[in-house]
Amino acid sequence: MSDRAQVALVNMPFSYSKYPSIQLGTLSALLKSKGIGVDCHHLNVRFAHKIGIPLYESICEKRALFGEWLFSYLLFRDNPKRAEYPRVFKPVFEQISRESGQPISFFEEMAMRTAPQFLTGAMTGIDWGRYKIVGFTSTFDQNVASLTLAKLIKDLYPDVTIVFGGANFDGEMGLEYFRAFPFIDHVVVGEGEVTFPALVNHVLSGSTDACPKGVTYRQNGEVRFDPNPTLFTEFAHTGPPDYDDYYHLLAELGTEASRGLDRILLYEGSRGCWWGEKHHCTFCGLNAQSMKFRAKSSDQVAREMAYLSSRYDTTRFRLVDNIIDMKYVENLFGTFAQERRDLDVFIETKSNLQKHQIRLLAAGGVKCMQPGLESLSQAQLRAMDKGVTPMQNLVCLKWCYYYRVVVSWNILLGFPGETNDDYRRQIELLPSLFHLQPPEGTGKFWLERFSPYYTRPHEYGIRITSPGLAYPHVYDSRQVDLMKIAYDFEYELDQWPVDPHVYQELIETVEEWKQRAASADKPFLYYSKAFDYVTVYDGRTTTPTRERFDWPASLFIDACNEAPKSLEQLRTAWRDQRNGGDVSESVMQESLTRLTAKRILYEERGKFFTLAIPEHPYY
Repeated sequence: MSDRAQVALVNMPFSYSKYPSIQLGTLSALLKSKGIGVDCHHLNVRFAHKIGIPLYESICEKRALFGEWLFSYLLFRDNPKRAEYPRVFKPVFEQISRESGQPISFFEEMAMRTAPQFLTGAMTGIDWGRYKIVGFTSTFDQNVASLTLAKLIKDLYPDVTIVFGGANFDGEMGLEYFRAFPFIDHVVVGEGEVTFPALVNHVLSGSTDACPKGVTYRQNGEVRFDPNPTLFTEFAHTGPPDYDDYYHLLAELGTEASRGLDRILLYEGSRGCWWGEKHHCTFCGLNAQSMKFRAKSSDQVAREMAYLSSRYDTTRFRLVDNIIDMKYVENLFGTFAQERRDLDVFIETKSNLQKHQIRLLAAGGVKCMQPGLESLSQAQLRAMDKGVTPMQNLVCLKWCYYYRVVVSWNILLGFPGETNDDYRRQIELLPSLFHLQPPEGTGKFWLERFSPYYTRPHEYGIRITSPGLAYPHVYDSRQVDLMKIAYDFEYELDQWPVDPHVYQELIETVEEWKQRAASADKPFLYYSKAFDYVTVYDGRTTTPTRERFDWPASLFIDACNEAPKSLEQLRTAWRDQRNGGDVSESVMQESLTRLTAKRILYEERGKFFTLAIPEHPYY
């Protein structure tokens, strides 16, 4: 800790402990560049070490505000619904109990004693009175722990200015928290790079002028707020995040996580969504303030990643961009590939990637990507406004498998306008794909604040009925307006004519895919190309087959391998191989029908794509 730091930035449970907070890293770097001393307190890491890192990380993954409930005793002990949580959300307790080997009573004890003791220990272990400003970042399930510690600090040190920001305080959520909790002095609503340093200067200088735009304040007992309409665009002038305090803490704790081998750095190259600017995916609640896409240059990203890698001794990065700038494929990862860098990078992108782009990403160090697949149904993808087809999703899955890029994806269900046929088509398709990477899960979409489904529900035949079920069991509804602070909501559809049995059958088909992919007897489908024939090895069912295909099936399997081909393109390929000879339409149709029936080719809107993976290792 710095002797002269006047600002403390705090990251509370349950924010992941396995990587540093990019919010703290970014803001501390900005303040230090202006000569303002900052201490970053990663209390999430201290709590993770207190209860055990694997258990802590597992709690971070839980839904139903489980992590929030665990810290809700001190702030909301008078909430009559609080005590009902373990009964109402019994499946959550049972799941974490199974995973951790701890009895359910262990987690009730954590809520009643371990978490409150940790908070009081954090109060006495750090001299909060030495700071002028204590700022809390809040995203996902770290809100109640943050609010509680903030109240404890304010009770003991009333002169300390308490500031909140982060995704949980965007839009009306921030205004409602500010109204409900008088111990919060200011909320930074929206992006903080310009607003927060301006607020820090305002407080440290003792200014009596109006607060900067984008910051809440109180005047004569009234909540005041002047929104900041300008988006942050000065990426070229901001440096990389400062993670020094996080790694100093790991070194002090002396654990395995302090070794470079396991370090994962969060990095942001761009903000907003270039697809969402034109077509906001109907269920997406990201980018509350604006979808406007802004990105650093590929050169700047490369320089900053090199700096961070060297400073913190790791080659592992997780890009937090909602969607990467497509220029990065060639100009960033293509350069990394040419330089033969050995990196391990996670990215989020759109699934309409071609084979050569996936190859470049893989060669440039992308080991895992989230391409927003979401569905393999044309109608459902259209309903989501995803701007991709099932075919494009299959191309992405196939070449990610070939180039060993792990795909993080889910199948989302329950959308307005769905029919039984949408489900049956997916149920029919999925067994053809058992050799590819399965989705991590499937289930009904979450209705999120800021999404089109939330802002214009009537247009989609949606009725929002209440905040997410867990909110009243965590937050006291007599104190906070839950509809204003909730991020996810319960809803009903005006019409949803899907047969529950068909819905369940799709879920069970995905489960079968996942189980088989995780088994010792993994499904496979690949083809081997000889001189004038192709052999297909098909292990997608429990009785594997080996089948030889001669002309013209061998041509079609190979021609449709890299990308989908139309009938006209296949006719051209036929003529090229037969030196301009006539195409027999009947033979061609018969062959394509046979290959499609055997699920070696997938057909969509007159185009054909080979599902089998080429055995050749150098595509």
